[in-house]
Amino acid sequence: MNLTDLAREIGAHVAAGGRPNCRAVDRVYAGDRISDLLTHASHTTLLVTNLSSALLVCVAELMDVPAICLVGGQNPAPEIIAAARSRGMFLMVSPVDLFETCGRVHRCWNDARPAGA
Repeated sequence: MNLTDLAREIGAHVAAGGRPNCRAVDRVYAGDRISDLLTHASHTTLLVTNLSSALLVCVAELMDVPAICLVGGQNPAPEIIAAARSRGMFLMVSPVDLFETCGRVHRCWNDARPAGA
């Protein structure tokens, strides 16, 4: 799914646009423990989390994660945005909590699927 379209559909603000050639994901993982994120992340994963630290961006880079969605309308610190930009990572901020964000992403995923798939 195209990340820019997904951000628009779930009402998220894009804080860092990522690499032009890396704007799609095919899986989502939501969690708030770094150890779980390390276990489930991949180069096609959108991480949805309420964690908002520079460490998160470092972990995401380590796992080659293309995108992070912070939840709860957080205002990421300038160093987090700068780190995401410098690493070519897509960073968006959802205005709603983790549960509602996941529901919105799920609805978008289902709407994007061809009928009968």
